[in-house]
Amino acid sequence: MMDWSKSDKEMATGYESVVKLFNDDGSVPEKGFLLVIDELKRLGRVEREISLSEVEDLSLLKEAQRELGIK
Repeated sequence: MMDWSKSDKEMATGYESVVKLFNDDGSVPEKGFLLVIDELKRLGRVEREISLSEVEDLSLLKEAQRELGIK
């Protein structure tokens, strides 16, 4: 099992790429999110399918957006 508290250079580069996918309002387009999942699966050598519902919880984002008057 991978130790998520440590990362190598390749994994860190993957996370840097993720930051560029965010919209100004903090959201990520579904297509972009799926690309991130695929890339992190590759970097982490994960072979099983991972659905958006397993990793995506937009409740805090939506709450923050409401409080900021964004959406």
